[in-house]
Amino acid sequence: MGTVDGFIFGNGALHERFFATTDILAKLVSSAPRAVSMAQLESESDRPAKEIARLCASLTRAGLLRQEGADRWVLCGDASDVTLEDVLRCVLNDQQSRGRSAKQASDRVATDVDLLVMQAMIAINQSIFKHLRQFSLDRLKISAAGMFPATRRSRHHGRDDGFGITLSNNDVPATLPA
Repeated sequence: MGTVDGFIFGNGALHERFFATTDILAKLVSSAPRAVSMAQLESESDRPAKEIARLCASLTRAGLLRQEGADRWVLCGDASDVTLEDVLRCVLNDQQSRGRSAKQASDRVATDVDLLVMQAMIAINQSIFKHLRQFSLDRLKISAAGMFPATRRSRHHGRDDGFGITLSNNDVPATLPA
C-alpha cells in the first residue's frame, strides 16, 4: 500500500481502492499521452494483473481511460481535467454496482434515524467532493520537477481564493498597501 498512515473515508477497503485507483492513474499521467501496457502497470505498481485489469475497467466505465488494443490504456483527456473527486466517484460507483448484486438491508422500512444519518452522509460527501475537486492529477506530472500547477480556474470569470469565494479582477488590489 502507500505511505499514508491510517485511512480516509472511515473505511479501510474504500481507502485502499481509492489509493490503488489513484496509483494506476498516476502511472498513466506520467506516461501521457502515450498508452501504458499491462506489463508496465504491473511492474510499476507491484499490483497483480487481475487487480489492475479490474481498476482499469472501472476507470474506463467512468470515462477516465480508454483501452487501446488488448492490454494498453490511455487517459481520455488532459490530466488537469481529472481530479481526486473523479477518482472517488469512480470508486464509489464501482462499489455500488457490486453492492447491488449482494443482499442488502434495503428491505426494511427507513426510520427517522436512517433519514437523519442519510442527510448527514450526503452533507459529508458533498464536503469531501468539494475538497477533492481542488486536486487535479496534473500535480502528479509536474511534482517530480518540484513545481506546482496553477490553481484550477473557477468556472466563473474570476479567481478562486480557495475558500469557495470567487474574486473578480476588480476585487484584487494591483499592489499591496504599504
